[in-house]
This record gives sequence, structure tokens and C-alpha cells, in this order.
Amino acid sequence: MYFVLFYLWSQFVHASQTIPFYTYYDEPPFALEQADNLTQKLADWLSKKSKGQYQFVPTYLPRRRLDLTVLSQADWQGVVVWASPQFFLDQERSKYLWTDTYMHDINLVVSHRNKPINFNGPASLYGLTVGSVLGRQLDDFQRDIAAGRIRREDAGSALSNLKKLQLQRIDAAFIPAIALPYYRQQLPQLDQWLYIAKQPRSEVYRHLFVARSQVRLHRFLNQAIVQLAHDKQWQDLLAHRNSAPPIP
Repeated sequence: MYFVLFYLWSQFVHASQTIPFYTYYDEPPFALEQADNLTQKLADWLSKKSKGQYQFVPTYLPRRRLDLTVLSQADWQGVVVWASPQFFLDQERSKYLWTDTYMHDINLVVSHRNKPINFNGPASLYGLTVGSVLGRQLDDFQRDIAAGRIRREDAGSALSNLKKLQLQRIDAAFIPAIALPYYRQQLPQLDQWLYIAKQPRSEVYRHLFVARSQVRLHRFLNQAIVQLAHDKQWQDLLAHRNSAPPIP
């Protein structure tokens, strides 16, 4: 009986802790329905690095639902992936515990070649309709949107905005550079009509973050992220994702 109890106790102690791995992106290369998505790959990599301590489970929640049902709770559990402090109004990093950055991306400003926009700040969008994704932060334009100088029109995804832009139903939209190869696959004529401003909206340094109560989990994640920067397989994967040449 003693050995049975000891075995059960040891199994309990060494059981992996299941951790929701929240992504609010339903677009490539992060979308969970995509077979080779980066969210699943990063979750698997972190689970392996934890050596059985954690099992990270990719979980999609739209941004608004993530804010209302998870982040609104003081003691929420899990990890938010592909995030940036500026996207979550936490530039001071006082609301959440953030890891070091593990991916550099560029937020492109795109328009139609029939009405190209040479972006150089909010004023270059005055009087125009900008396509955004429902629930996403546009804090760098919020004052001008509130004043009516820029019109914001939300859609369910960046791909939906590109389709509206192709029909010239909006004037501009924002897309992550890392997703450009996938949009080319889904919109075969993209190169013929899309115009990309030379100046991007912003550079994006992506992080993971957790609730301030999850100190132990944060310590593991931060240590793992340092190793990720030197992981050849991961870096080769990112290089491949970013290998598509820009649209001229």
C-alpha cells in the first residue's frame, strides 16, 4: 500500500501543469487552423523546454473576449503570446509581467495603387477611412479618430480589410510584414494592386506576458525566451517566413 501511495504521490508531483497559451490572432502565420502555425510550434517548444513542468495549450480568443473574460480578472491564469506592451496599453509594464522580446516584426501601412498613401504619421491619413481589426488598439491614432480626422472601420480580420481595400471600400489598412507571404497565397492578384508605404506604422517587438501573480511561470518563460534567441531551428523558421520579397 505504501508503494502504491508513493507512486500516486510522485505522479501527482511530476504531472505537467496545463497552461492556456492565448493568441488573439486568427490570421497566418499565427492562426491555429493553419497546419504549420507559429503558435503551436512555440507552445510545443516551450512545453519541451519545461521538461514536463508545463504543458502549453494553444487557445484562440478574439481580442475583445480576451480582454473581457480573461484579462479583466485580477488573478487570471495563462500566457498571452505575440503581444507587445503598446498593444495592451502597458508601456510601463506595470499591469503584467512581460518576457524579453523574441520576434521583431513590422506593421505595414498598405493602400491601393490607384490611391497610394505615402505614410509619414497620422496626418497622412486625415480625411481617410482606415481599416482595422475589431478589438485591436490604435492608440497612436486614437486622438485623431476621436476628433473625426481619421475614420476607423473595423473588420473581423486583416484579410477582410485587404479584400475591402482591393475593392477600394477603405483607403488604408495595417498588416504585419511576417504575414505578407500568406496574403499573397490567399489573394493571388495582390502584387498587382497593393501599395506598401516606405515608412511603416511601427516596428513591433513581440513578447509573452502573464499575470503579476504568476512569478514562477514568468521566470521560466523569460529563461526559455533567452534560449529561443539562440535556437537555430526557430531562427531558420523565422528567416523562412520573412523570405518573401516586398511588393515594389
